[in-house]
Amino acid sequence: MSEENESLVWRYMSFAKFDWTIQNKCLWLCRADLLGDPWEMSLSGEQLRLVINRHPITPIGEAQRESAEERAKRILGLWRSRTFVCCWNKSQHESNALWKIYCKNPDGVALQTTHQKLESIKDRHSLHPVTYPVPGSSNRTPTHTDLVTKKRPMFSYEEEVRIVFHDESNEAGTANGVRLEFDLDLIESIRVHPEAGEAFFEVVTNIVQTYAPKFRGKVAWSDMRLGPPL
Repeated sequence: MSEENESLVWRYMSFAKFDWTIQNKCLWLCRADLLGDPWEMSLSGEQLRLVINRHPITPIGEAQRESAEERAKRILGLWRSRTFVCCWNKSQHESNALWKIYCKNPDGVALQTTHQKLESIKDRHSLHPVTYPVPGSSNRTPTHTDLVTKKRPMFSYEEEVRIVFHDESNEAGTANGVRLEFDLDLIESIRVHPEAGEAFFEVVTNIVQTYAPKFRGKVAWSDMRLGPPL
């Protein structure tokens, strides 16, 4: 088995999102233009200039339908509104930073599985690693996948992999997100926030036993809860 397949992946979330995930046996894929970063699937620098320079020429005698900038803005708008993403962190250990960012209160959990198991999700979804180049540094015409897998360098700490669904037929319309049916047996462990109380750990355990009684993974405390031996 390759090192990539054995890599651990994590999804940090609030208790409300965890409860929804367990009860519905689904992952939530958020629309790209609602992820909170205005640079999602954007063009700038050399890449933007390249796209503008390659704008189709209007045939002689016909009125120009739209400028290069208008065309780029229209296509990017369509891609953003028809692309849905579920974000995971690829790391061999938990992240203190991501616990704090995605679980602002101690009532949070993290789902842990492997890259290989996450990749086993089929249908019209795909799994991609995210890279963190300087915006606009590419000198080639971008594809949809190019744009949805790029973030600015200041986000590199996320070490992100994304489940992506591109809704080309616009079946979802103006929905804020789409559901992805998810086999909970793909989850190896459910980690409870390191600062949570014993009562919250019990609540998480009861939720799993009630809505996923056949869950074969484990509910465990975050590794960060462990104290030093001395």
